[in-house]
Parts: sequence; C-alpha cells; structure tokens
Amino acid sequence: MKRALITGATGQDGCYLSELLLSKGYEVHLQSRRAHPRRDPNPGAIWHKANLIDPQAVEELCLSIKPDEIYNLAAISRPEATWEEPLETALINGMVSHRFLEVIRRRLPDCRFYQASSSEMFGNTPISPQNELTPFQPLTPYAIAKVYAHQTVNAYRLRYGLFACAGILFNHDSPERPLWFVTQKIAHAAALIASGVRDSVELDERGEPIVSKSCVSLGNIDVSRDFGYAGDYVHAMYLMLQHSGPEDYVVGSGTTHSIRDICQVAFGHVSRNWEEHVVIDQRLVRPLDNCYTIADSTKARRLLGWKPTVSFEDLVRMMVDARLKLVKNKESDRKVVLS
Repeated sequence: MKRALITGATGQDGCYLSELLLSKGYEVHLQSRRAHPRRDPNPGAIWHKANLIDPQAVEELCLSIKPDEIYNLAAISRPEATWEEPLETALINGMVSHRFLEVIRRRLPDCRFYQASSSEMFGNTPISPQNELTPFQPLTPYAIAKVYAHQTVNAYRLRYGLFACAGILFNHDSPERPLWFVTQKIAHAAALIASGVRDSVELDERGEPIVSKSCVSLGNIDVSRDFGYAGDYVHAMYLMLQHSGPEDYVVGSGTTHSIRDICQVAFGHVSRNWEEHVVIDQRLVRPLDNCYTIADSTKARRLLGWKPTVSFEDLVRMMVDARLKLVKNKESDRKVVLS
C-alpha cells in the first residue's frame, strides 16, 4: 500500500485528490494548519493539524508518516488577497515547498514530490498559449512566491536527482470552490435568484450581500481565463508522480472564456437573462490582473496521456446545480425548524 501526504487538504483539490488516491488503495494523510474541519475532504483519510511555516513541524510530519508521495497544495490561494498578507504568502506559498524538499533530500530520498504551481506565474505575458517554456512575469505576491517554489523544485531535481515535479495548473473549479472565488460566486447567485432570493445572507469580498435586489456585483467581466474541472486536474497531479521520470507540466483545457461567458452559461442554465442580474462595481476591479490565459498542455497529453473530460459549459452547469441543491436543502431545513 502506497502512503501519500496531501498538504492544504481542505481545499477543492485536496478533496478530489484524496478521493482519487483512496480509490487507488493509498493510505492517505491530510494536513491543514487550522482545526479539524467539520467535514473531512474524504472519510477514510488520516487527519493532521500542522503549521507548515514551522520547519520542525514539516520534518516531524514527514517522518511520522514516511510518505511515498507528497502533494504540496498548501497556499494562500486568492491572488488578490495576498496583497494583504504578502510576507505570510511568501512563507506559505514559497518556503514551505523548500522545507519539504530539504526533508526529502536529507531523510526521505525515495519520496516523490508534487508542487502546485500556477498559471498566475505567467502574469500578462504576450506569449500565447502558455507552455512549460513560457517566461514568468508574476504580478502578485501569490505569483512571486509560486515562482520561487517552482524554481526550487527545478533546482533540487537537477542538483540532487529528486523525483520532484511541478504542475503549472490553469484555473480550475468545481462545486467544492469557496464562495470568494468568482466562478462559485456567480453560480451561487444564479441559484439564489432562480430560487426567488432577492438578498443573500452570504457576503462577498466587499462585506456586502452576494445577491442584493436580485443582482450580483462583479468587477471586470471581460477578463478571460482557461477554465477546467478540478477533478480532471488532480488526476494530472497523480499521473505526474507515476511517470517514469520527474518533469514539469502545464495543465489546462486549451480553451479560454471570460467572466461574461460564465454569467451567460450560469444564468442561462436557470432560464434567466444574466444582463438583468449582473452589475459592475469598480471596487471589484483588480488594479493588476492577468487579462488572458490559455494553456498549451501538449506535453501532459503526450507524456502522461492526460486530457480534460469536463467542458467549460458542463463545469458551470455542474456548479450551478450543486448550489441549487444546497439552496433547496437549506430551505427544507428552515421549514423543518419553523414547523
């Protein structure tokens, strides 16, 4: 039985990856720096609370588990929010991977390591589509720290011969996304409005209702991204560590869609005209933002046999359906309490 450690396991990727590894017979260990969540990403996995900023905690975690594979997903994951915590972002998004690589080098040389890199590292590169050789132009503390971690993986692989891989993942979403991500925010708004909710209890990044007077507020809806399904992307992570040799890979759908497109599909799925329910708030427009990304995943398709299985439209509909179910369940719970 292989043993795997997934850091930052409470996010959507941790949820799907732990499910995948459990299905393949792994003993799965999950790490988070906060208290045990109310719902495990997956039952059957073993939970660990650890602060990865502490080098001793990283070493103790690794040596107590002795994993065959480590998937480092730990990160402050909202690029814009990292301006509020730039130094902590540097430690978590950058230095943590370095600490894991040091432990592997000294104590666990046969352990295989995956680093979650990001398309945010490319910034506003004029090169399109982006592949493994595209130069990085990071624009946020998030992306800067990710570049540090990415280059550290490369250096340790070359210097010490470690089986260390980095997956440069483009935007990927799922029903497990938190509400502060714009895709989930739109899906949730469409579900609420379709259910007759004019004003939501949930708040957005401004501290205001996500839905107010049957409308959702967004920033620049013309920003385009390469969107994919998280369940597909964690399969690529797994394949990287099963390959005969360590490599870095770009993982993306090879298509690009705007926030406007997400609105159109999400509200169209509930038979609403998105233009009647979306308003633009300049406070939500990012001063620095990648305006256009599209992945060239030729290498991953050729060497790993990986390809996406869920289309952009099906992904958005999947997210809306999940929010509709959640809204319906909450309404049923409320009726039970009132009765």
